[in-house]
Amino acid sequence: MASTSAGSGWTTSRIIALAAGSVLFLISLAFIAGGGTLAWADQEQLRSGYLTTTTTTYSTSGYALVSDPIKPNGAWGWLSLIVDRVRIRISSSDRSRPLFAGIAAAGDVERYLGDVSYTTVGVRGGHDVTDHPGTGVPAAPATALRWAAKTQGTGTLTLTWEEQRGDWTVVVMNQDASSALTVRAEAGMSAPALAWLAGELLALGLLTGVVAGAMIVVSVRLASGRGPGATPP
Repeated sequence: MASTSAGSGWTTSRIIALAAGSVLFLISLAFIAGGGTLAWADQEQLRSGYLTTTTTTYSTSGYALVSDPIKPNGAWGWLSLIVDRVRIRISSSDRSRPLFAGIAAAGDVERYLGDVSYTTVGVRGGHDVTDHPGTGVPAAPATALRWAAKTQGTGTLTLTWEEQRGDWTVVVMNQDASSALTVRAEAGMSAPALAWLAGELLALGLLTGVVAGAMIVVSVRLASGRGPGATPP
């Protein structure tokens, strides 16, 4: 009959080691999944230089479509480490009607549209819009503010902006500041560090997985009496 070492069995330390190893194993899977997702995103980005959202239609009966504030030093803090440029492409449902698109400091935009009817578009796109009532009529947008980037005209407009610190807002209007517009838009970002970050996450996931596997195997072997020093059958 096989005998076991005196130290076999599930001691408190072995149970803790097994639990810790199991948690580390789940963490390693999360790292690997995240790294794989970023690697896929990097391959998608290589096709056009930008990682883009799907094209979505937005409408307002007011004077402007406005994004939620972009905050590279706030909610966007971690994105600012990898995002280089933001690109937005916009086209009007009436392709003969000139559009204006620009990005400016959020505070300036808030003052510009203070008493104007407009619609805010949130991070969830077409499922996250809020109408803001107003009675004012805005000035033509092109010269109304100090825009960090702007474009105007007919057809498909492309607005490109290099990431900067501060709170920024994207504004889309009719060029003549008239009310009511419907546009199709897509957003994209250029993230040169995406491949590096994917590799780091994959490497970290593999390393964490090896450590987790060792903790699980050693604790199980010791508990079953098959660890170092155990008496062979």
